[in-house]
Amino acid sequence: MITVAVATYNGERYIEEQLDSLRLQTVSPDEVIICDDGSTDNTVAVCREFIEENGLSGWKVLQNEKNLGYCLNFYGAIEKANGDIIFLCDQDDIWDNNKIEIMLKTLEENPQISMLATRYRLVDGNGKPTDIATVPHYEANFSGTLEKLLPESFIGHSYIRGCATCFKSELKEKLKPIELRSLLGHDWLISMVSSLDGGAYCLNTPLMSYRCHENNVSFKADRSKIERRVEKRIAGLCESLEGHEYILSFVNDAKLKSRIERFMRFEKRRIKFLKSKNIFCFISLFFSLRQYSRYYNGGGFRVWLGDFVYAYKK
Repeated sequence: MITVAVATYNGERYIEEQLDSLRLQTVSPDEVIICDDGSTDNTVAVCREFIEENGLSGWKVLQNEKNLGYCLNFYGAIEKANGDIIFLCDQDDIWDNNKIEIMLKTLEENPQISMLATRYRLVDGNGKPTDIATVPHYEANFSGTLEKLLPESFIGHSYIRGCATCFKSELKEKLKPIELRSLLGHDWLISMVSSLDGGAYCLNTPLMSYRCHENNVSFKADRSKIERRVEKRIAGLCESLEGHEYILSFVNDAKLKSRIERFMRFEKRRIKFLKSKNIFCFISLFFSLRQYSRYYNGGGFRVWLGDFVYAYKK
């Protein structure tokens, strides 16, 4: 059984095009769960009308009693999914018609895979190709190869987008609903947990168009880091620590455990500076620029300097 879990929030502008790309899949999902996070526009009405007009059995719209944020909204949708394979879906992208078919075929041919991601193209708000360079960790590797994802590569950051992934339902029991919306996201937890058992892979083939526009919920969260006040940055680092602490409960490899613990000590030093604004703490962090670069995709000096700017609100 195949489930597509869709998270929505004020997405009336694009949601119908995304739902239509699900409807037109060459392999139809058995279940589509649309979990709305308290939209104040017509998102819910658009979804219900689309389902009714197209006679889509197995499709349903659920509404949260209160706004949870995109991360917890996805956890809720995942929890309600009944499928053996669960696909995650944003409200504003466009799936290629054979996305489900190709990903299922890859899973069948490679039974060791527990989580599979794919590459994606970038399009703007009008669906036209774009090359926005500010999409975090974007890589246009369209070689068609199957790439194994290692847990070391997820320490401190996530480069896999949930909307491009599917995973086997047995992973659900390891997905503690940790709030990770400030820096990492639910997709980080899914990728990290599956990579620990050697089951995380990426198919380097683009199977969807990722829409970049000013109202992206998760993209906006990523992009707004430069604008956050110091309290927001501290909150994000604390979320990251909680997530990595949880991951440690699954780690058996001593070397990997040591790497994660080293990262956590580094994050705690950043929090100490951001809270104390002690200039000597900041200077000591200068000698950790290599760690900044390792954990933040080469942007070490920028992130280090950003800590100073946020701390002193310059």
